Amino acid sequence: MGAVARKTAETVAARMTATAERFWQESDAMHTLLVERADDLVGCTEGSPEEAELERLADVIEAYEAKRWPSGKVAGGKG
Repeated sequence: MGAVARKTAETVAARMTATAERFWQESDAMHTLLVERADDLVGCTEGSPEEAELERLADVIEAYEAKRWPSGKVAGGKG
């Protein structure tokens, strides 16, 4: 690979990394909001619309976490 091609590949890779990081930042912010809402709903009345919302939120949160942290751990985290 020539010097120009290598530099182009490095530039493209850096842009892709920056784009992915922005994606994860936005996704993690939404995850935080969903977890906060779920926390607010804990202890709601059985059979209520809030309970149904909590169940849906739990499904969404679990699906996101499985994709975001497939090993079950946050890189650099405490878990």
